[in-house]
Amino acid sequence: MRLFSQAWIGPLLALTLAIGIGLLIAELLMAPPAGELRDLGIYFALSGAITLGGGWLALRFADQSLGLSIQAKAFLGAVIGGGVALLNVLIVAQLMFVSTAHDLKLLIALLVFSALITLFFSLWVASTIVGRMAAATAGIQRLAAGELDARIALSGNDEVAQLAADVDALAERLQEAEQEREALDRERKELTAAVSHDLRTPLASVRAMVEALADNVVKDPAEVARYYDTMRREIDRLTHMVNDLFELAQMDAGSPRLERRFIPLHEIAAEVVEAMQAQARLHDVTLILEAEGDQPDVFVDGTRVERVIGNLIRNAMEHTPPGGRIDVRIVADDGWLRLHVRDTGEGIAEDDLPHVWTRFFRAEKSRRRGPDSADGAGLGLAIVRAIVEAHGGLVDVTSAPDRGALFTVRFPLRS
Repeated sequence: MRLFSQAWIGPLLALTLAIGIGLLIAELLMAPPAGELRDLGIYFALSGAITLGGGWLALRFADQSLGLSIQAKAFLGAVIGGGVALLNVLIVAQLMFVSTAHDLKLLIALLVFSALITLFFSLWVASTIVGRMAAATAGIQRLAAGELDARIALSGNDEVAQLAADVDALAERLQEAEQEREALDRERKELTAAVSHDLRTPLASVRAMVEALADNVVKDPAEVARYYDTMRREIDRLTHMVNDLFELAQMDAGSPRLERRFIPLHEIAAEVVEAMQAQARLHDVTLILEAEGDQPDVFVDGTRVERVIGNLIRNAMEHTPPGGRIDVRIVADDGWLRLHVRDTGEGIAEDDLPHVWTRFFRAEKSRRRGPDSADGAGLGLAIVRAIVEAHGGLVDVTSAPDRGALFTVRFPLRS
């Protein structure tokens, strides 16, 4: 069984240091005989041990029985310290140091005066500490009550000030998390409303045409064929939208299955551009691919990157008027492989630029949407951003009205 707990190591070291300093001062000032110096050391040791033990017992009893505050503990400690000092003076004065009643009374008066000053000073220091802790406690209570804008902001460099700074930093992070939660909640509500609208419109159209065909309202073969063609496009649109929502859900869950390998990006872009040339001719748009310099391979999921390039070209094609042009360019620099898709459409308004990557956003005021569009829900660019960021890449867009738009995605190069 250990004789002393770790809490006693500090007081014992302090007592040893105090005995050594006291004996050194006595030796320097009075040069007493060795026997007296030994007796003085024994007295110091006994007095100090009794003081520490008795003071600890008194504080522990008072704390458990009375539940003292920090301020009261500081005051009680000062009282015990002053009383022990007075008792030591009385004992030592009787033993060896004071020979007259006048000197003893003077020492007692001075000691009482010093003890009172010590008591009031201890109370003042304790009041200051308690006041700072009360301010910190009030801030923590406001934070716990949900007031995330509450701040303590205590000055100083002591432990209480550090605690207040840590609590303020925690409050800042909680407030940011709450703002993010509210933003996600708003986005979730907007997503629900947008999905409901974008699903309801084609479903209502398909239902109306099916009912018209079932009731023989439409009998002309050409008109029937047109109805079937329209129904097919609406069903394809619904299928595309559901697939997009499923892919976005995977991305939001943080667990997209990326089958990554080193692939030449310009070859993927060439395949996509070649596959979309027929659609470009249908829209009377010139589609050109340009790859500059050496093209290092990128560590990506080829299928997902095809989706990125296809969505960017399709978005540009839907917003480029007949006779326009779409340039796809690939450039490697500064540890990135950049893919640029520039169109000659009507551009994007400055107020709309921060929102083009947001799901279900459509800047339809100035940018048209073709009748054969497969993605009428505004999910294409949101999917582009999700896929690129899943690869550790970045997305960007610059535009001005009547000057077209430039979409840029960057994939990091890895050796």
